[in-house]
Amino acid sequence: MLVSIDLLFIYLIFFKKERKFDFKYLITIEVFLVVLVPHLIWLNNNEFITITYGLARAGSEQSSFIDHILFPITFLLKQVGIMIPFLLLCWLLVKKIKLDLNFKDKKLLFLIAINILPIVLIFLTSLVTGSKIRTMWMTPFYLFFGTMFVYLLQAQFNLKKLKPFMTGFIFLFFLSPALYAYVSISKDDKRTDYPGKEIAIKTQYAWDQQFDTKINVVLGDEWNAGNLSYHLKSRPVWEGFVEREKLDQLKDYMCLDSVCVGSR
Repeated sequence: MLVSIDLLFIYLIFFKKERKFDFKYLITIEVFLVVLVPHLIWLNNNEFITITYGLARAGSEQSSFIDHILFPITFLLKQVGIMIPFLLLCWLLVKKIKLDLNFKDKKLLFLIAINILPIVLIFLTSLVTGSKIRTMWMTPFYLFFGTMFVYLLQAQFNLKKLKPFMTGFIFLFFLSPALYAYVSISKDDKRTDYPGKEIAIKTQYAWDQQFDTKINVVLGDEWNAGNLSYHLKSRPVWEGFVEREKLDQLKDYMCLDSVCVGSR
């Protein structure tokens, strides 16, 4: 969000020629750097592991040409799907949705910068890199969508329709956890059902049979290896991927040269 704010001020400074330069805009850049520096230090000390994890989850390292088209379109469709309940609530509360956009309005530009611009930038990222953007990664950018729509439609609110609005809100409020609970109970192949603790116990037992030292490193994809690391008491470090063909050459539990490889 801070990046979006800075982009807005860059627009006001360098593209609005009639405005004189105001050094107060530099305050946001200073605040942005102060907030960002501790994160950069942490990333450097941890070998930028969160960026590596994000790229691995997005699949950008193995993207094909079709991914540059399919993933951005899928991304937009999912964002529209997420916004449908919100737009439905807005429709219940207003007389008639009529947007009167005034791009000379600084407040409107600010709201667009922190709400719409991040979605556009993420879409372009998916388009250029061919990465699959996870749906829940975008949820922080919707925090101020309500503020933007209230600002745009404030003259069109009909307080007489407050009761239908509350009914719709309560219905959607309970619908989401109800659907999540149904999917979680009815299906046992979701990631939330992954038996990570049981696999960690088996792995630790196999290791203890041959070694007195603790497990310091895990290899494999970020989900399975990360889950194993989380449940092991020694909390080993994930060192990256390992080719599936190499694991298939090993049988159930084989320990070679102080390295224990387990297959489920």
